[in-house]
Order: sequence, then C-alpha cells, then structure tokens
Amino acid sequence: VGPTVENLNTFGDKTSAKELAIKANVPIITGSDAAFSTPSEAQDWIEDPSNPITYPVIVKAAMGGGGRGIRIVPTADDLESMFRLASNEALNAFGDGRCFVEKY
Repeated sequence: VGPTVENLNTFGDKTSAKELAIKANVPIITGSDAAFSTPSEAQDWIEDPSNPITYPVIVKAAMGGGGRGIRIVPTADDLESMFRLASNEALNAFGDGRCFVEKY
C-alpha cells in the first residue's frame, strides 16, 4: 500500500515533479525549469529579459516538502539572504540545498 519508490523519488524532487506535470498538461506556476545552487544563478535567471517573471518571487527547495526551504523574496535586495536561508534549511533537512524560483 502506498506510492512506489519511483513515485517518491519523482515527487520528492520538485523539478522532476514539475516536468511530469507539464507532460500531463497540468497547469503549473510560472518559474525556473532548473534548480539553482547559488543566489547569483537565481538572480541571473530572474534578470534575464526572456524570463516571464519579476519580483516578488518565491524561492523553494528542489527536494523535500512540508514548507521547509521556502522563502518569499519581495525585492532583488532580498534575494541573496532569502536564497541562503532557504538553501541552508533545505540542505539541513533534505541533504540538497538547490532551490528553484517561482512567481509569488
């Protein structure tokens, strides 16, 4: 009874879960396709003119769940500190500090 190991691995990794949702035509929140390891990677993506989102954004841990590793980022000035808080919390809780960005 319960989900398979494959299901747990897929849905425990939010980037894999997002890819599966897109393939199934499930509506998703606009955000990065990949997870970032550093605040500067996230900043580069947010500032890319081809990117459809602007602040405020939310930084979310790539792995895990339960609200851990999530921070609201109201402005560009807040990105580095909020990314580091989310990343450190995710690393401690899930062993992976990568985060992705979504529109808030």
